[in-house]
Amino acid sequence: MNYIERMEQEYIELTGRGEKLYKAIKTLEGLTPDELGLMYAQYYSIKNYEEILSRRISLAKELKKVI
Repeated sequence: MNYIERMEQEYIELTGRGEKLYKAIKTLEGLTPDELGLMYAQYYSIKNYEEILSRRISLAKELKKVI
């Protein structure tokens, strides 16, 4: 598995974790405001990481075409 494939696999796993977390935020009951706040912070961190990883994958593919 090359580094692009590894990043793509990581992206798939990361999006799955983000989806599970978002579902938990929306369905779990009895969470305190602090718990919800931290869960949302974690969710938005995952989304930012997804965006960065997606850009890295795109750039790696673009550079690979040039080389």
